[in-house]
Amino acid sequence: MHCPHCQTENPDDARYCLNCGKTLTLRCGNCQTELPARARFCMHCGQPVSPGTPVDDARLTRLAAATPAPLARKVRAAADLVGERRVVTILFADVVGSTAMAKQVDAEVWMAIMNGALDRITPTIYRFEGTIAQLVGDGLWAFFGAPVAHEDDPVRAVRAALELVDAAREYAAQVHINHGLDFAMRACLHTGPVVVSSVGDDLRYEHEAVGGTVNLAARLKFAAQPMTILVTEDTHRFVAPLFDTRDLGQLEVKDKDEPVRVFEVRGAKAKPGQIRGLTGLQSPMVGRDAEMTALLRLCEAVRAGLGRAALVVGEPGLGKTRLITEWKRDLETEYGSTWSAFPYWAEGHCLSYGQGLAYHLLIDLLRSLIGVSDAAEEPEAHTALLAFTEDLFGEEAMDVYPYLGHLLMLKLEGEELERVRPLDPQALQTQYLEALQKLLEAMTRQRPLLLILEDLHWADPSSTELLVKLLPLVSTMPILLCMVTRPERDAPGWRLVTAARESLGSSLTEISLQALSEKDSRELVANLLEIEALPEELRALILRKAEGNPFFVEEVIRMLVDRGAIVRQNGGWVAGAAIETVEIPDNLQGLLMARIDRLPEEAKDTLRVASVIGRQFPVKVLKYILDRGLES
Repeated sequence: MHCPHCQTENPDDARYCLNCGKTLTLRCGNCQTELPARARFCMHCGQPVSPGTPVDDARLTRLAAATPAPLARKVRAAADLVGERRVVTILFADVVGSTAMAKQVDAEVWMAIMNGALDRITPTIYRFEGTIAQLVGDGLWAFFGAPVAHEDDPVRAVRAALELVDAAREYAAQVHINHGLDFAMRACLHTGPVVVSSVGDDLRYEHEAVGGTVNLAARLKFAAQPMTILVTEDTHRFVAPLFDTRDLGQLEVKDKDEPVRVFEVRGAKAKPGQIRGLTGLQSPMVGRDAEMTALLRLCEAVRAGLGRAALVVGEPGLGKTRLITEWKRDLETEYGSTWSAFPYWAEGHCLSYGQGLAYHLLIDLLRSLIGVSDAAEEPEAHTALLAFTEDLFGEEAMDVYPYLGHLLMLKLEGEELERVRPLDPQALQTQYLEALQKLLEAMTRQRPLLLILEDLHWADPSSTELLVKLLPLVSTMPILLCMVTRPERDAPGWRLVTAARESLGSSLTEISLQALSEKDSRELVANLLEIEALPEELRALILRKAEGNPFFVEEVIRMLVDRGAIVRQNGGWVAGAAIETVEIPDNLQGLLMARIDRLPEEAKDTLRVASVIGRQFPVKVLKYILDRGLES
């Protein structure tokens, strides 16, 4: 067997090249079906076999070299992933009708067109910290979840696909003008397991699909229209609360015993739903009475004209967001029709991929203050900001509006543009700060203000810097600033926590969320499953896996329901078959893998050794094994 990469002759039973070490598996470049070594045509789709060519390899090397430095460091830190199985979301993007279009222009022109397309779409993939796994002809495979894992990789992949199609649409107009071609791309996504090999110095890596994961992503293209995005049900279940989708029904796919349900992604929802939680299963919040009482007392202080701050800290899954949601719900219930007499409520949410997006936290907070969603178009945001500032400042609105408009990246004209045009970045930041101060001062003259900063551990440095400078307002105005974060002290957003501790003194209330007690966990399980007589062995299984983490409780129950281990019967829930053999759910696995990836190499090595020893063991056993490993 000849290696398609270096042309070395290998034994017929070889899986990897004895010269370059790369996989010898031959796949169809069109549908990714694995083929016999000397196949000339695909046995499933009939297309000519087109393994990666030197041109593809050169393109992939060039694109890998353009990986942003922060992402490159994370990829290299994962260089020891040989043989690890990862759940990833695969984004497959290709050019529609490329064979026909390539015949209409010279080969050099077509190569330039393809290179131009790749140069426009790969920055989007990198921005969401996906990696390019493979290029074959007009097709690109990107992985979200390996080598670098995040707890929201399916969401990142869909957002990348939406921006990718937007970039392709703009590029298509240029190609049509220059070459008269109807250029179009499409994107298909699927979530499933792959095995990733080691990462090379050039940031390239090999991979093997498990259960046809990669193939399925590529085969969806036969159902995809130009400039559309399709996702399988395995991806859709992770992203449905955040994106508008259209159910396309069942799709017959080669090598799949059952049809695959497919959805078209239309765009982000104007009002996103909750990623966490169980559809059809509800529970009152349990085990957080003291924390809720503390937050409600802070509200009373702010109503009395005092400034206060709250810091809510907790590990992932302990219910920080649920606590804030229930807090707002309790306030709305208590004040009802008199809600207008209570504080303005505004929320700024940080993005997991947002540390490199300047001012993204402040932009989201400002949008909340003026009442426009993230999905609002530019004209709507423009109108809302203008009306809001004119209502607060009257004829002096122009002292604030141009700078807030520039912060929101709105299209400015006339006098408003002239005010910001001559300013350098430092001067602009000063004007942002002054405009935000004036805005908050004007709002608090009408009624108190309650500001929520969600997921502060993902805050960008530029937002953090301005928020630190705005912090003194809490001491002089009726503002309640609530910071919600994980205990990640090396994150840029933690600087705001440190500043609040240093400057606010007793005006700052710290709330540290801990794992639920066994009693509270049992109550949560009983509430979610709506029965008290849950079989004890099933209850013990859920409690053992969840270990007091509310999110884990929900996800373990979701897993058991989805896989038939718990079934609804006669208005209640009963145990199904083989519940002890069910694996950890994929999204819980993603959460854990993302946390493991952030550990130093020494800690990851220790974790691997510990996982082999077992669930419980004396520390001296682990130390003994690690010491023996160092000696050898």
